[in-house]
Amino acid sequence: MLQPSSPSSPSNTDDNDLYFEITIIELNGHIAIGFATPSEFKPGWSTKGMFYNGNNITNGSAALIVGFGPPQKRGSISNGDVIGVHLKQRKKEGTLSVVFYHNGQCLGTAFHLKSPAEAALSSFRPCLHVDGKAIVAYVAPGLMPTTSSRNVSSTNDLTSFAGEWRIKQCFRGPELGEYKLPSTVKCILSIQDLSTSRGVLPRGGGRGGFRGRPDVRSTAQEGDDSKKYDLSIKVGNMMRATIGTMEQEGDSEGFTKIQIGPIMSTEMMPPPDEYEVENFLSASLPVLQKMIVDENGNLILNGPTCEIICSPYVKEFDALMHYH
Repeated sequence: MLQPSSPSSPSNTDDNDLYFEITIIELNGHIAIGFATPSEFKPGWSTKGMFYNGNNITNGSAALIVGFGPPQKRGSISNGDVIGVHLKQRKKEGTLSVVFYHNGQCLGTAFHLKSPAEAALSSFRPCLHVDGKAIVAYVAPGLMPTTSSRNVSSTNDLTSFAGEWRIKQCFRGPELGEYKLPSTVKCILSIQDLSTSRGVLPRGGGRGGFRGRPDVRSTAQEGDDSKKYDLSIKVGNMMRATIGTMEQEGDSEGFTKIQIGPIMSTEMMPPPDEYEVENFLSASLPVLQKMIVDENGNLILNGPTCEIICSPYVKEFDALMHYH
């Protein structure tokens, strides 16, 4: 456990705040960062508290919220990352909240405790839950964050495509006439940068499994400007493929040339509206040839007979009322 900053209440004696930041210097293993009470600080997974591990919100032994972290990080805290944790006590309301930050992005409120036994700021201490070895820098600044609203943008870099996107408009055919998405269908597209990761996409068939050929994730060779992304789209089924960039600099319009590999999909039978959209995507994805994040932050995927326009998607989570 770590020494917390002093409670801060600049203008309201009913409000107390604790805030600290952890910078990851070197990490070999996994780390979760948050708060715990001295009485619940125990060896290993027996510790109970309020933690964030780069992807999930946990109580020290079990995941309570899955996918809480930034979509472009895809579930990891790594060297150079800065994790902030803000504990806010509101005595008049009898509440205590915990807000997490990842590299300056506010992930939102993960916990909002109301029970008198749990909502006591003086009971909690900054805590690191490490599986492996970690070298970190700890700082408890006097200034508190000014926002607690979730603000996980898909990307701040117009040359990066990693993140989560919601398909909002589609066009098809030689004249690129609009294909109107059914209002009942929400299509979430997720792109993960695989340039520095390894692995194999799932394979197999049958109900609930993936159909299609596996794709091996590989690390780009030195001097190779190409990148590889994992593409997944959730409609009724989960559809997956890989996106390979053809050249780093793109074309004269700023687009990056791409090639999309074989489409894999689970094989559940969705409702008719979702089934129609899945057929459209299955036919359209292979013909896409380039993509760009425009000046408005929209992701545009384009081909000779298809165009798909997406806006950044931010998934919202309800704050947890307890952690036990």
